[in-house]
Amino acid sequence: MNELREQTPLTQDVKAIYGEKASLESRIAGSEGYATLPEPNFGKGGWNKRNVTAFQTSPLSTVGQWQSIVHAYQPDGFQQPTIVLADGHVVMTQGLDALHDQGVIAMPLSQAEAEHASLVKEAMHSVIAQNENRYVALNSALWRDGLFLYLPKGIIVEKPIVVLSVTTQGGAGTFVRHLLIAKEQAQATVLTVDLAASDLAEELHVNVSEALLSDYAHVTFGVLHDFPKNATNHLMYRAKLARGAKMDWVIGELSEGYTVSEFASLLDGEGSSSTSHAVALGSGRANLNFTARMVHNARFSESDTMARGVMKDRAEAVFTGNTHILRGASGSNGLQSERLLMLSPKSKADAVPMLLIDENDVKCGHAASVGQINEEQLFYLMSRGISEQEAKRMIVWGFIDPVLTRLPVTTIKEAVEAAIERKMG
Repeated sequence: MNELREQTPLTQDVKAIYGEKASLESRIAGSEGYATLPEPNFGKGGWNKRNVTAFQTSPLSTVGQWQSIVHAYQPDGFQQPTIVLADGHVVMTQGLDALHDQGVIAMPLSQAEAEHASLVKEAMHSVIAQNENRYVALNSALWRDGLFLYLPKGIIVEKPIVVLSVTTQGGAGTFVRHLLIAKEQAQATVLTVDLAASDLAEELHVNVSEALLSDYAHVTFGVLHDFPKNATNHLMYRAKLARGAKMDWVIGELSEGYTVSEFASLLDGEGSSSTSHAVALGSGRANLNFTARMVHNARFSESDTMARGVMKDRAEAVFTGNTHILRGASGSNGLQSERLLMLSPKSKADAVPMLLIDENDVKCGHAASVGQINEEQLFYLMSRGISEQEAKRMIVWGFIDPVLTRLPVTTIKEAVEAAIERKMG
């Protein structure tokens, strides 16, 4: 009861700040869930040692200097439909009107809440339950903005839709929420990029993203995180797929703080499929807890997850692949591959492949490896006159390139490559 009394002001603040919003009832439920739900157990890694109270209930009233941070990832300007968020505020939108002409609804979630309240209310929390854990509940209470995307039946969006979320000041908390609805046979690519200033004060970052894919819809969802050491990140992305639908996750993780992330696909429709391709570079004292989850709940569904992690300095990582084929999902296939490379004797990495099979007529397989750079490869390159440092660099790039090539926006891919070069020294 003490914890509930301590959290009561959160509900009061939510009522005061969001009293006129359509989401008020949902936000109040989220604040109550945050007060009553237990602290989640994220396994080893020290979540309980982080400052998970580094947030405030109201967004910052002024926006910091976000342009230079964004410029590092979009040096040539914005060539795609784009939304830029800074410290919880929408500071720029571009190229969305052309999508509206196709019948596509692409706008900040706060705007959709006002203009398409019924769509938002029906879809929100339908993939990720509001009481999944106390930080998901906190996001549902305090989310500030994000992307709302509605794709009508048969619509194909040619250009990737980009959402850049920038945290410039820290201390207020970053609560991003994305909501995607793709109707029958619709197709689109979305890329979300979460960035922060290098001198960021202690900050809690909670991102919750839900996607609903109808029959034969196809969405590619790219995600990039680059947060400094003072950020504590809880990230949850989940899609629910109908018959023949396909979700492709492409993930780049460059954050140096503490990150717990999960990317999941619920394969509820016959013949649905999903892939997850992730690359992570841990430097400094980064701590990464990454889970790729595929739940097969329909016949002939397919999944393929691949993760590549490179740890240097004193970085630590746990990569978990979780493929669950439920009873009745006959004819399904599930593949996993987790490979982790350590560049420093003080870095740590664990690969945890998990196959949960409740059906007989399926095909599943997994591969996992953790180790140092192959000494024979290193010797071969150095015998050709290549320095040890350059040889290590070449091996690392060859190791992570299969994932990097899948990033859906060329300028973002180039910026990621530059960031990796910088962090590898």
